[in-house]
Amino acid sequence: AHALPRRRAAERSPRAAHTCGAGTLRSPTRTESHMYMADEVLGYKMTDGMSAAIKSFQLRGSSGDAMVIRIVHSSDELQIEESCKGLSSIEDLAEKIEDAIEPRYLLFIHKQSHTDGRVSYPIAFVVFMPPNVPASLKMMYTRLVPALVEKFRVAKQFSLSDPEDLTTEWLEEKLAGR
Repeated sequence: AHALPRRRAAERSPRAAHTCGAGTLRSPTRTESHMYMADEVLGYKMTDGMSAAIKSFQLRGSSGDAMVIRIVHSSDELQIEESCKGLSSIEDLAEKIEDAIEPRYLLFIHKQSHTDGRVSYPIAFVVFMPPNVPASLKMMYTRLVPALVEKFRVAKQFSLSDPEDLTTEWLEEKLAGR
């Protein structure tokens, strides 16, 4: 039995401030596949490495980190379309979806300052449904929401139809339950 060399932390999760990139992910190792969430949601396969990337986002993400997730219709897959680190505000994320003509799932880590001085970092799960989307797409994206809420381990999900509404004020109102 040979011991495998441990990778340094820098090799496991390189971090760059204020960066976004397409969802190019490495495939998880066999051990990682068992450690992370199942790779399917209601018949939609998660692309290679997506479970590991979401787990890393949940555990190591910080304020301003975001993911834009879409359904690839031709292969019935969920795919991270874009992953961003260190956005200055949720308005920056709104700019990334303003030209989208199909729905998207958005995950965003928001720094929330409470009146009693506490600070928390909830993960907001926003289902973006642009106007004039065909009913079949609305049904496809909406059907997965309860399962994704559980898979992403978020307390709530919010719906959005206009990217201009995606503001810090809107998000804080939603997180506060208003």
